[in-house]
Amino acid sequence: MRFLGISLVLMVGLLTILSYSILEYQETKKDQINSMSKDSAIQRTAIDSWVAARASEIRNLAHLQSTIELEMDDIQSNLTYFASQQQEFEAVSFADKEGIVEFSTMNQIGAYFSERTFLEEAAKGNEYISNVLLGNVTRQPMILFSAPIMSGSNQFKGVIYGTVTLKTIDQLLEQFRRGDSGESYVVDRNGYLITESRFEGDWKVMEYQLNSDILKRAQYGKKSNSIYESYRGKQVLGTYQLVNNGKWIIVNEIERDEVYHTFYRQLVVMISIVCIVLTIGFVAMLRISHHIEHPVQHLLKGVQRLKRGDYDYKIDYSGMLNAPVELLQLCEAFNQMSRNIQDNELELKRQKEELAGSNAELEQFAYVASHDLQEPLRMVASYVQLLAKRYQGKLDQDADDFIHYAVDGSQRMQNLINDLLAFSRVGTKGKEPKPVHLEKVLQHVLANLQHAVQESDARISLDQLPTVMADSTQMVQLFQNLVGNSIKFRDANRKAVIHIGVKRQGQEWEFSVRDNGIGFDPKYAERIFFIFQRLHNKTKYQGTGIGLSICKKIVERHGGRIWVESVAGSSTTFYFTLPVGGEQLDDRQ
Repeated sequence: MRFLGISLVLMVGLLTILSYSILEYQETKKDQINSMSKDSAIQRTAIDSWVAARASEIRNLAHLQSTIELEMDDIQSNLTYFASQQQEFEAVSFADKEGIVEFSTMNQIGAYFSERTFLEEAAKGNEYISNVLLGNVTRQPMILFSAPIMSGSNQFKGVIYGTVTLKTIDQLLEQFRRGDSGESYVVDRNGYLITESRFEGDWKVMEYQLNSDILKRAQYGKKSNSIYESYRGKQVLGTYQLVNNGKWIIVNEIERDEVYHTFYRQLVVMISIVCIVLTIGFVAMLRISHHIEHPVQHLLKGVQRLKRGDYDYKIDYSGMLNAPVELLQLCEAFNQMSRNIQDNELELKRQKEELAGSNAELEQFAYVASHDLQEPLRMVASYVQLLAKRYQGKLDQDADDFIHYAVDGSQRMQNLINDLLAFSRVGTKGKEPKPVHLEKVLQHVLANLQHAVQESDARISLDQLPTVMADSTQMVQLFQNLVGNSIKFRDANRKAVIHIGVKRQGQEWEFSVRDNGIGFDPKYAERIFFIFQRLHNKTKYQGTGIGLSICKKIVERHGGRIWVESVAGSSTTFYFTLPVGGEQLDDRQ
């Protein structure tokens, strides 16, 4: 019980901690991913809008030059004014259709850019946004925006282009850097860093190529969030978004330990609380189990002593006042039961002794009475038979009948007294048990019944019989009565067939004596074992009705039981059991 209580408390504690850990861990990760994904979406919108705004400004500036004649003073004035009104463009320039720079706010007049992609696109009438470039003068990453200048007849006349640094994007990303380890940066499709790193080392922007799981995911279009090892060799939780028509990748990262720092702290607090609760529960359980277990142990001890016959044992529960009331009531009920059993046991013992004495007196009386009646009865029978022999036919018919009735009654009285004497001797004159081979017993029985067997032409068969611990004389009586009954109550229209069988049932031998005789109604199966009980007319079947009572008494004296199964007009089978190993015979039967 105590072990069950401890196990239950521990299980509840462990399940509580485990459930909390799993749910809180998943919830923390989910919340962080959702928050970073929202940040990435905002960053994507802001950067795409910033790029679109710069492209629109260059487009409008080029369109303004297309609506007027190409006067260099006008172009220079327009570009100078444009550069002075906004802070994003580092420089704004104009190149003619040959690629020669006609004007530049960074003093690049006369430079030749015929090989530049933006000029080729402008010649085709297309706007152009470059990849990130490293400025020749500033050595800072920048983007080039260009738009063509077309004449009224849609002829290419030149190109307006401007370069923009990524400082604005750096400032934007700075707002989304979380905690102590959070970082937001932009890389191109090849993994080159194009914005400043919060953890910048000796390397420079555009000269450091990253190689991490999040970039591989972005390149292959896989899930946009993951836990992986960052370019700094730290385990991080990161998300990505594609911007600028998929040319760039925004990455948001934060170290895994920092994400779960609060979770770990809460988990420690939770474990501490659970441990405190478990400790309190454990102590309380021990106290409760002590109050319950102590009286239960006393009850168990009392039951064991009661089982051994110690009816004087009483449970002292005076020191168990803190125990549940029900257990105290159970202890008191046990004490009362013990007293009742003790009283009943004494009464039963007294009644048993009285019954044993009464049975002994009755058996002695039956023995003495039947024995003492033998001599006067023999004398009566002898003189009645002498009268029959001397005066048979010399007196009238009534006298002959009276003498016949007297002779018959005296003979039946002798038989009854002999059977009664045999019945009384089962308990008083029994022998000590010895190994008895039952096949030899059956040989003795068949020898005794030889005349009846020959006269009835009965066929008797038997199984291989075992050796048992028994009174050999009473075994002869038992089998002789049963086999004799089978011969006596045979069917006159068919040959008597009798089989004596045996089989082992656990620690008992089960014997059977089966015949094909006249049988009887099964409702008399119990009655036939009562003394002096007869089912047939005494004139047709001789006997006193004591034989089966003797069989029952012999079997019960040997620790067995006897019963019968019968079908009227067909067959009868008597069954009885004897212990396999034998046991001390009960002479109080």
